[in-house]
Amino acid sequence: MNHPFHLHGTQFQVVERESDGVTTAEPFRAWRDVVNVKPGQTMQIATMQSMSGERMFHCHIIEHEVLGMMGALKVI
Repeated sequence: MNHPFHLHGTQFQVVERESDGVTTAEPFRAWRDVVNVKPGQTMQIATMQSMSGERMFHCHIIEHEVLGMMGALKVI
């Protein structure tokens, strides 16, 4: 199942995607706050953080979030 990944408090750019051992550079670096992640896929993202604190990230499918598909990163 696909997962719409969301990062709170900032925007990010997808740098590259990896699927089945194949890494592909992202052709267009658009600023976004949600990106679709396919099953088995990983992504490298870049973001700018101008304020310290915690940022929540999670799958935007509420059932997935409730089941634990969420976390926080700490900006120092």
